[in-house]
Amino acid sequence: MLATIRDLAIILVALLDIVLLVILIAIAYLILRLVLALRAEAQPVMGAVKKTATTVEGTADFVTTIVVRPLIRLVALVFAITRFIQVLLGRGN
Repeated sequence: MLATIRDLAIILVALLDIVLLVILIAIAYLILRLVLALRAEAQPVMGAVKKTATTVEGTADFVTTIVVRPLIRLVALVFAITRFIQVLLGRGN
């Protein structure tokens, strides 16, 4: 009687092992498909990111050249004229 129960338990455990192995193989296959799909989608995204970074770099360079440099020169000139007038009027230290 106990030997029969033991044999049935061994058979049941073996069947469950086979089922779990099949499930594990299916999960590994799905993960592989997911990784391949992500790799295929990553290339266009990385290209778009590179293009955007280049555009931002060009825009920053343009703004620096066209707006910021002349503005800095103008502010420096106004400060120099103001300081010159203060020194002429005797208010400078």
